[in-house]
Parts: sequence; C-alpha cells; structure tokens
Amino acid sequence: MSSLAGSGSAHLRGDEAVLSVQDLEVEYHTSRGSFKAVAGVSFDLLKGESLGIVGESGCGKSTTGRAVLRLDPIAGGNIRYREEPIESASPQRLRELRRDMQMIFQDPISSLNPRRQVKDLVMEGLAIQGVSQKERDDQAPEMLTQVGLPSERFAEMMPRQLSGGQAQRVAIGRALAVRPGLLICDEPVSALDVSVQAQILNLLEDLKTKYDLTIVFIAHDLGVVRSFSDKVLVMYLGKTCEFGDSVEVYDRPAHPYTRALLDSVPSPDSEGGFAGPSLKGDIPSPLNPPSGCRFRARCPAAQARCAVEEPEMREVRPGQYAACHFPLD
Repeated sequence: MSSLAGSGSAHLRGDEAVLSVQDLEVEYHTSRGSFKAVAGVSFDLLKGESLGIVGESGCGKSTTGRAVLRLDPIAGGNIRYREEPIESASPQRLRELRRDMQMIFQDPISSLNPRRQVKDLVMEGLAIQGVSQKERDDQAPEMLTQVGLPSERFAEMMPRQLSGGQAQRVAIGRALAVRPGLLICDEPVSALDVSVQAQILNLLEDLKTKYDLTIVFIAHDLGVVRSFSDKVLVMYLGKTCEFGDSVEVYDRPAHPYTRALLDSVPSPDSEGGFAGPSLKGDIPSPLNPPSGCRFRARCPAAQARCAVEEPEMREVRPGQYAACHFPLD
C-alpha cells in the first residue's frame, strides 16, 4: 500500500517503494521574484501501482512529474528510485537511471521529431542506448503492434501524417521500447478527443498490466484519473491537499478542494450538467500565496484558524490523508 507524508510529519513509507518522494520542493526565479512551484510534496509508490496527480492548471502537478526525472531543478527534498537517490545523482548516473524512468508528454505531435519516420521514432531510446540498427529494425514492428499501429501501414509514416491519437501511441511506444519500470504520463490525453482518450487509456491500462509498470499519471480531468489510477494525490498551489485510495477519495473526499473539484465535473445525472456548484475564483499568485491554508480564500468552510495556521497532512481515515483543519465528514 502506498503511503504519504506531509512537511513536518513522519514519513510513512510503504514496503519496497519503487518511487519515494519526500518533501519535494521546486523553486523558480522570475523578474518579479522567486516562488515555489512545488512546496513539500511527499508520496511513496509501490511496484505496479498507478498514482494520479490532479489539480487546476498551475498547481505544480506537471512540475512534480518533471522533477522526479530531474528535468526541472530540485530546490529541496529527496527522491529515491529503487532506493537510489535521484536528487544527488551525477549526470552520467542520471542518464543511466532515465533508461528505466520514461515520460510521455502532453502534446504528442511536438514531442516527435518531424523529420523522422515512425519506425525510427519508436526506437529512438534504443538508438541512444547504442542498440544496432538491425536490432532496432527487428524490434520496431513488434513495438508498433503493441501500441496498435500495424507496422506495414505506419512504419514509414512521418509525424505530420498522424492524428493526435496515433502520435500519442508512437510516444507511448517510444517510452516502452526501452522497457522502463516507471512511466510518468504528463496529461497524455488532454489534447485528444474524448473517444480517442478512452482508446489511449485502455492501451495504457493493458500495457501497465503486461509490463508490470509503475505509473504516475498527471491530469486535470478527475474522471480520467478515477478510471485509471489506484491512488490519487490532489494538489493546490504547490501543496498536497489530499492523498489516498482513488475509490475512497472520490466517494468520500476529506478536503473541501477535492470536493469542489469533484462537484465541477460534468454529471449526466445532474439537471445543470454538474454534480454541484463550480469552484469560484482563481488560484492566487504563487509569488504571494495566502497565509495559513493556501485554499482558504476560495474555501466555503474557511475559519479564522485557516488564515494563521498552515494545516499539515494527517490521516483522516485509514490510508486517506488531508491537509485541512476541518476535514469533511
């Protein structure tokens, strides 16, 4: 079972965590000042588990995923992959580790080299590893078949000839060709039509089972995360609001922000098309976050304590954690 710790609390580690993140901080510097895009995020992920990270745009979820691979600079905290520290790994060792830690990006077309054929794009990771051209040519048809792109039709196509869904399948095949243990998906279906989203999600689910993948799935669509992830981590303005089993978090959210996100999801059973009132207001500037609880300015249950005391992550139900002074029943 996964575990989580918030800043200032004990780290509740699961057995044999493949990925362990503790008190992660990512800081950016701008002409207007510095701010922490990620401010103390912690979680453990076991082999074969999938974790959904959700929240509004600008909450730090994509930055968290990129920081795990050290694509963004780490200002503080610890990241361990198979017990090996990532934050202190040398460039050479990091390059080696990334063979087992792959990422799928949001925009499939822009992540593919427009001058290379599909068969070469799928084998790109193996080429970097020094695998011979003959071996890559032999393996490409099988990998393309695995992601639903028959080689005889797609192998010699160029990215411009692909639809968004087909391009994302190529990106998935490229990531899986090196047989990674960890796959980070940064909003991989947000740019796709709903019907294509379902196809890609089903493909990822099948490949997860086949290759025993551990997956971090980043999305702003809670419906996507619910259908795909074993665990859910909800972020707001760089902080973790709630973490737990996806069924429990969706059925019994403990944090008002999680509740608000769920209420803003379109519901076919609701007369207005939504399960409840939509979330009001905008996320405050990360350059000047609110004191105390960062969500308090938009929270319908905020009280005086919320302005002066930052809530810590605590277990509100077995295996379910929330950073709230007044968690929902």
